[in-house]
Amino acid sequence: MKIFIIILTVLFSFQINNVFAQSDELVNVCALGIGNATYLKDYRVKLSGSSVSPPTAKFNVIMNKGTIYKLTACNAEGYEGKAVIKLVENNKVMGTNLKSDGSFLKGVGFQCQKTGMYSIVVSFKDGKEGAAVVILSYMNM
Repeated sequence: MKIFIIILTVLFSFQINNVFAQSDELVNVCALGIGNATYLKDYRVKLSGSSVSPPTAKFNVIMNKGTIYKLTACNAEGYEGKAVIKLVENNKVMGTNLKSDGSFLKGVGFQCQKTGMYSIVVSFKDGKEGAAVVILSYMNM
C-alpha cells in the first residue's frame, strides 16, 4: 500500500510540474507579443466551462494617472474557450478585447485618467472551458 501511495505521489508531482511548465512557456510567448511595451505582471487563468453562469477571474491592480496600459491575452492550446478581458473601474467597463461582432482584439489599450484601483476581469467566451495568460504592460513613450 505504501508503494502505491508513493507512486501516485510521484506521478502527481510530474503532472503538476508539467502544468506549471506549460504555463511558464505561455507567459514567455505572450510576453514576446507585447511589442513596444514594458512588462509589468502576468495573470494566469484556468476556468472550467459553464453555460449557466460563466465563471470569471478577477484581479485588482492600482493604475496611475497619465500612464498608457496594455492588456494582452494569449490562449492556451487544447482548450475551446477564448479569453475575454474587461478592464473595470467602479463597475464601469473601461475597455475589452471582445468586439461587438464577436471577434477579438489582440490587446486592450487604456490611457489612465485617474489614479486608483481597477479590476481585470477574465472569462471565456460562451462560458467554455479555457486557460489563458493576460499580460499587463505599459506603453513606452
